[in-house]
Amino acid sequence: MVIYKSKFVEISYDPEKSLIVDKFLPETRNMFSEDFKNEMKIFAEKCVLYKPKRELVHLLNMEFAIGPELQDWMNETIFPHYQNIIKRMAFVMPTELVANLSVEQTMDSHVAQTFTQKYFDNEKLAIEWLIME
Repeated sequence: MVIYKSKFVEISYDPEKSLIVDKFLPETRNMFSEDFKNEMKIFAEKCVLYKPKRELVHLLNMEFAIGPELQDWMNETIFPHYQNIIKRMAFVMPTELVANLSVEQTMDSHVAQTFTQKYFDNEKLAIEWLIME
């Protein structure tokens, strides 16, 4: 079920799988840093509210690069909200986009290492990995 939608992102939650999906939309090509921060704050709030064990970050249509300052901000401000809630994270992304490197760099941080994470180019495989235990 969709629990939030803006022009940049759609967040859905599946209680049976304890899975929250953060799907970035093509409009991210017009996103600014403040827009990204606002979307991530909303996502963190949804994680605290729903307490999902699993997260799927859908980046196939993301056209916003997460620069070093935003990476640091994510580590300091966003990840602490749900680092003790989410246990597994999967990222679905096209391997050829430069934006992917910024996501991978963000997730290489010490804080993000508290999550078991894996990168995919196929949503079905990502979900299968997330729900296997």
